[in-house]
Amino acid sequence: MDADKTAGAPGPVRRTLAGRLFTSIFLAFLAFGILITAVLVWDVLRRADEEIDREIRIVKSAFHDPIADQLWAYDEKELGAVLAALVRLSVADGVAVTDPFSGRRLGAHGITIGGEGSGMVVHSFDINYVPQGADKARHLGHVELYLPNDLSLVRSWPSIMLIFTAASVKLLLIWILFNYYAQRQLVRPLSRLSDAVDRIDPGWRPHREIQAVGPEDGELRHLQDAFNRLLNRLETAHAERAAYEEELVGARERLEDAVAERTRELEGARRRAEEASMAKSRFLAMMSHELRTPLNSILGFSQFMVDEIMGRMANARYLEYAGDIQHSARHLLDVINDILDISKVEAGEAKLEEEDLDLHEVAATIQRLMAPRLSAKEQVLTVSIPAGMPRLRGDGRVIRQILMNLCSNANKFTPEGGAVTLTAGVDYRGGIRVEVADTGVGIAAANIPLVLEAFGQVRTSHTVTHEGTGLGLTLSKQLVDLHGGDLAIQSEVGKGTTVILRFPAARTVPSA
Repeated sequence: MDADKTAGAPGPVRRTLAGRLFTSIFLAFLAFGILITAVLVWDVLRRADEEIDREIRIVKSAFHDPIADQLWAYDEKELGAVLAALVRLSVADGVAVTDPFSGRRLGAHGITIGGEGSGMVVHSFDINYVPQGADKARHLGHVELYLPNDLSLVRSWPSIMLIFTAASVKLLLIWILFNYYAQRQLVRPLSRLSDAVDRIDPGWRPHREIQAVGPEDGELRHLQDAFNRLLNRLETAHAERAAYEEELVGARERLEDAVAERTRELEGARRRAEEASMAKSRFLAMMSHELRTPLNSILGFSQFMVDEIMGRMANARYLEYAGDIQHSARHLLDVINDILDISKVEAGEAKLEEEDLDLHEVAATIQRLMAPRLSAKEQVLTVSIPAGMPRLRGDGRVIRQILMNLCSNANKFTPEGGAVTLTAGVDYRGGIRVEVADTGVGIAAANIPLVLEAFGQVRTSHTVTHEGTGLGLTLSKQLVDLHGGDLAIQSEVGKGTTVILRFPAARTVPSA
């Protein structure tokens, strides 16, 4: 303790930090010069960025309508020409247009590799188009402009070089002026202290106190004494660390045993979860088959009773009950069929029996099957398929099932007197696009992912009265996926819903 007190006692201070005024002035002037230089460079770069932003706004305004016209007309050649002109007449090195729903690229020109590490920065904007006679704009695409991320630096480089040259000349003159004072007053004593610290042997115990500066070195002497006191404390910490390391080794071994045991438990849980999933699929398939047999009997016998084949019923209430039995049994059979179909798809057992489908004939079948439901609610189903429409390569039963599910949903959630529309066409990729639109209650954007999940339903005051399990859209999406296509939903509450089916170009068969 006495030694510590003696080492910590301040000696005669002949030169303090206040005595090294010249060095302090040099450092302060250097910091101020760096700050001024940084402000000047920042101002040059800011002006360059503002000029680039102004040019980008002009490009967006000038090329929005030409790009929208070509996207609406599905003219890839003209779209490419517009994009080439955009790159040629602007600061962009590349441009790309993507589909807003699938993210697929519709057209591109120039360098279109963006993101971190690519050397490019992306500026984007949406393309909206109001068709003739329409009351709202349609979102046709998303445009991304690719600019070099160092464009502002390249433009500002001459000015920045001039600023740095002037600053360097000033710094050189100041350094020459104050270098002598810094070397004499601060650098040499610190070097001696640093050399003494470097000569300490970490493996030697106890450490030998260092003596590198004299009493006249002021604060450096205090620093040396503080370092010697630190060495003494490190001796104590070294002994404690050895004990901690021994305890840590034992704890690590115990932790490794616990991790291995937990890993075995998790592996067992994973296997049990996989077995439970397979058992669920087998159970659903088995129970669906077992339930369909008695349901078919119920449907047949209730049909006999409704049609009064074996004789008229004396009580009209019984006839009404028989109709209710038949309706409920049909609904339950539809639910079981949907569950069985979903189980087959999830188990990978669903197989497509492909053929070349005439969409006019498919639409006519849908109209015929939907006629009773539409008449009951005084709705109209309009079919719009152009003449000479290519055929669709797919499973006819599955395609009809998808369209029946979508039209049934449209009928169910559209009020009396509403309209349902079935349209088809060929998109810009050469794939067939089918849309089923209604004027029903619509779906909030936040709820669209929910209705695509199995048993997912949005319960509102408009939909709570409609029966259903929420399997129709889920099954339809899975069946479209089997064909390599995709299903998307556009909807607005109170205005209606449009379900879009897009099939790959490989499934388009030109009409003879």
